[in-house]
Amino acid sequence: MKANKFFAAALAALAMVGFFACKNKENVEALTIDPTSMNLKVGEEATITATVAATWVTSNEAVATVVPGNDGGKTAKVTAVAEGNAIISATAGGTTKTCVVAVKKDGGQGGGEATIEAKRIWPVVLDGVTAEANASLIAGDFRVDDTENFLYIWASGETYAAGEGTGKNYFGNNEGYVALTVVAPDNWSGLGFCINNADAITAMAGLKADIVANPDNYYLHIGLKATTPGNHQFYIFGTAETSFAVGTATIEAGQVIGDFTRDGAWHGFDVPLAQFAGAIANADVKAGINIFCALSGNAVGSQLNMDAIYFYEKK
Repeated sequence: MKANKFFAAALAALAMVGFFACKNKENVEALTIDPTSMNLKVGEEATITATVAATWVTSNEAVATVVPGNDGGKTAKVTAVAEGNAIISATAGGTTKTCVVAVKKDGGQGGGEATIEAKRIWPVVLDGVTAEANASLIAGDFRVDDTENFLYIWASGETYAAGEGTGKNYFGNNEGYVALTVVAPDNWSGLGFCINNADAITAMAGLKADIVANPDNYYLHIGLKATTPGNHQFYIFGTAETSFAVGTATIEAGQVIGDFTRDGAWHGFDVPLAQFAGAIANADVKAGINIFCALSGNAVGSQLNMDAIYFYEKK
């Protein structure tokens, strides 16, 4: 596939006038939260601190709840309820910052036949053991078969160096994962999962219709790990309007949904697809569509290790 499916978004400068407009701008710039990601065990509690008073919400109360502190909302207590992932959002002055919370059972990431908490799933990257254990949930299969569904690394060898994903994958199985390292000092690094299989195209069209009809019910799950810093930009349904980033900054347009500790352990992200429902409604689902893409900029040595990439409908 060609890299020119992406176009760098032009940044428009907004002139803000008036006392209240300036005040709001100061509040937007002032809001930061710490931490921006955390790993908890079921039953554990943790505190997130904001630089200004904020309104706090969780994307998944069944996984993690959030309660503002008695300081007007400058802190919030997060409680891990059940295994899974949740995004805690703090909003103030017209801007929002997020903390990604990964909750595991006591003992950490499992092994063997992991059960995915979902009503239906559409895997992009998922190991065979986990896929078999969750076969009844699979509504469409987008996994690479190198016959009709492919993983294309644009300018392979010049942007990413492919390695072997050794050791435990996201679900604790020794079945490998996508392991890439940036080698593009004067360029960008990018990849795309492209589907051509007729059944996969039909399933993708059905997923698109379901998301548009009930956007709050659908998420994208991504497992990431690394021991190096670096930002990564992701796209779904072959359109730049669905762009989001993991790290400290975007590479192109979109928003940063959070970061993760670069400790070599797996960290999960659950991305609400409701925010992209309009762009998904306009997506052209056909053979050759890049259903999931990534850019990693030109930070040489930055690792992009990915696993457990799947769309899902929540229970």
